[in-house]
Amino acid sequence: MQKLSAINYIKNNKHRVAVLIVSLGLCFIAVYLTKFLLSTTEETFSTICLKNTKKIQYIGITESSLGLNSHEYSEEDLEAAVKEKNLEIAEKLKSEKGVEQVYYAQIIYNMIVPAIGNMTVEIPCVDKEEVPIILNHFNAKLIRGRLPQNSGEIVLDKKSMQNGGFELNGYFREDDYQKNYVIVGVVDCDLYFGCGIKSEIQNQNNMLTVLSDGSIKDINAVIHKYGVEQTELTVDYKWGKQFVKSDIKDIIDNSTKVIYMAIMIILSLSIFIVYTMYLRDRHNEWCLYCSIGYQRKEIYFSILRELLFTFGMAFVLGGIVVFILVNLLDYVMIEPLGIKCRYFLPETIAEIFCSYVLILGMLHIPVRFALYKIRTIDAIDDDLY
Repeated sequence: MQKLSAINYIKNNKHRVAVLIVSLGLCFIAVYLTKFLLSTTEETFSTICLKNTKKIQYIGITESSLGLNSHEYSEEDLEAAVKEKNLEIAEKLKSEKGVEQVYYAQIIYNMIVPAIGNMTVEIPCVDKEEVPIILNHFNAKLIRGRLPQNSGEIVLDKKSMQNGGFELNGYFREDDYQKNYVIVGVVDCDLYFGCGIKSEIQNQNNMLTVLSDGSIKDINAVIHKYGVEQTELTVDYKWGKQFVKSDIKDIIDNSTKVIYMAIMIILSLSIFIVYTMYLRDRHNEWCLYCSIGYQRKEIYFSILRELLFTFGMAFVLGGIVVFILVNLLDYVMIEPLGIKCRYFLPETIAEIFCSYVLILGMLHIPVRFALYKIRTIDAIDDDLY
């Protein structure tokens, strides 16, 4: 006897099969795009916290750790004493392995805003002759404007300019820094980057700035060698790694789990109900197959092949649509905003595949129940007479 063909049913019932394929495909697209858009936050912040901090570290040292009592100094004298102590430590740090240069720099902050949240990036402002050294350390190339020459002039990387909506020769974050800093140049750099010359008007928030070769992960362990017991603020790879995990990755993962579960519950119930209705309409068809000699096992495998085709097509078509959409979103939204993203999310694809397997398993319940109710034509006639 000829094997039951799943393709014949699919050809003759394109509308019904298409409904299931579209539903499953939309699930793929919704889950993947949600994770993709949220990944812009994780990828952008990871660049700042994990890649920037390998190149440069910042240390803010408390006055007490420097052995200074603020009550014993006037404001100007305290500032001078803090600077002198920091410069002494800076000279000692220069002898450490992996340290290329140390500055007591004036720090201002740029704000990077992805799809969700925001993150600050430190911009060291130093003396004029030190600006090219920092640019070279970050492998940053000037592409527009000029290098800083005067007090309060800075350069920013292209992505930071796009994200902040800054203009060349415009003021930098005027609401926060008034007109103390002017953007005179744009650089091309793989990282979020900025540097400039100290402002004579604004002289606050000075920190030790360490340029390193990437081998220094914990700058606190280094600074403690010189009697500094407590730092007010430390920005290094160790801090960045912990921040990314606890304040970014864990939070995003929890959010996506809630969204993912909501989508899967709604989809599973909808497909379960729709497919159960389809099975009821096919009851007479299967009774006929059984009457002409087909066993329930053969009918079952025919249904299974239909389902595998449906789920396989949904997975493939969903992947194709997602590929097109992520490229489109990158072009029209992500790149113009100057943020980063990751196209390929293997863990999300694995989750979607597992959810398909789960739904496929759930659909076996109405299939087995429908097969159990199959009766031959003779048995049906006996009931009628």
